[in-house]
Amino acid sequence: MSTVAAAARAFAWDRRGADVQLCRSRSRLAFVREAVDAARTFERFGVKLIHPSTDQAAAIVQAMQAVVTAGGRIAPLPIEQDSLRAIQRHLLHVAAELTPAADTLPDDLAARLPGEVLRRETVRILALLPPIDQQVRPEKVAVVEAAARQLGVEDRGVELLRQAVRGQHKRMAMSMMRRSVAHYWSPTGKARLRDWLDMVRIMLPPIPGIYSMLRNEALLAKYQALGRKPATTLGYALHRFYMERGFPLPGEPKSFPEGWGKHEVYHVLSEYDSTLQGEMLNAAFSGGNTEKLCMDLLLATLLQFQAGRQILPGPHPTGLLQPDAFFRAVARGAAMNVDLLAGAWNIWSVVDTPLDELRIRFGIPLLSDDERTNLIRAEALIV
Repeated sequence: MSTVAAAARAFAWDRRGADVQLCRSRSRLAFVREAVDAARTFERFGVKLIHPSTDQAAAIVQAMQAVVTAGGRIAPLPIEQDSLRAIQRHLLHVAAELTPAADTLPDDLAARLPGEVLRRETVRILALLPPIDQQVRPEKVAVVEAAARQLGVEDRGVELLRQAVRGQHKRMAMSMMRRSVAHYWSPTGKARLRDWLDMVRIMLPPIPGIYSMLRNEALLAKYQALGRKPATTLGYALHRFYMERGFPLPGEPKSFPEGWGKHEVYHVLSEYDSTLQGEMLNAAFSGGNTEKLCMDLLLATLLQFQAGRQILPGPHPTGLLQPDAFFRAVARGAAMNVDLLAGAWNIWSVVDTPLDELRIRFGIPLLSDDERTNLIRAEALIV
């Protein structure tokens, strides 16, 4: 999953040797070719922390209510109500919970929400709501589209919702895969030929004798050396993360490309584990952080882990969303002052830095004791 995570471990569920079928109706290579030519992309992504005024927050809350009720036609589920409360706490930063004034979009939504950033973030928040009921109802997506039109916003999340409503899951997967190759698989932020070849290598079934030829001794030695660094450093924590979970280190024959190490760094920084719930939260954290794959990560994980849609390879359970933890993870990622997937950031520049110091330097909000207790109970915390 890359989610999934990526979604965030979207391609990683065969790490332990399972042969994942990415597309039963066509060859893996054909799937990759289609991914290269997949649909158009949007240049601007990323959750930005906003602090709306009370009136602006009230307008956003009413718009959220309009989405989950499909304009007053459907009673909201308890988990949708919990999600609206969690969004108010973590993404709108309201001091006291606001009650929606109506079940329809405000007629003056655009007038009350001036500015490109505020409007864009509002549409992104609204786009996260339709998968929460596990149905992705067209009526709810239509309200998101109406809000986007009022605000003059065209966003990747709205496009993904349209595809989800139409059942265009393969199309979604191909566009997500193409973008992930550039920003996750490649250490440079640009998809190179070798990155596409790495994708082909990962997707091919095991071939006796071939994998032994794919070992990168120099790269493997660099990652093995991380295990000899001081125990407080990011490098040591990253090596430990790989080893304790049985993940092959970059450079080993069955490993993922080096750029995927940024996904593991997100885990280590956020403290979210590699369990299903941990992957969902790590996708939320990384989606909140990055400007490149924000809505890909957030919607992929909600569609696959909450709505049970098979968007990306790997498990597709239903009902895994824990609203407070999820939207808190989005906010923690958005608070970071460094985008790990922007292309310029390099793991090796900070592997000797103490992990606690790095979290402070990057502006990552610390988890409270209560949050840690809840995450441990959910088996979502690295311990």
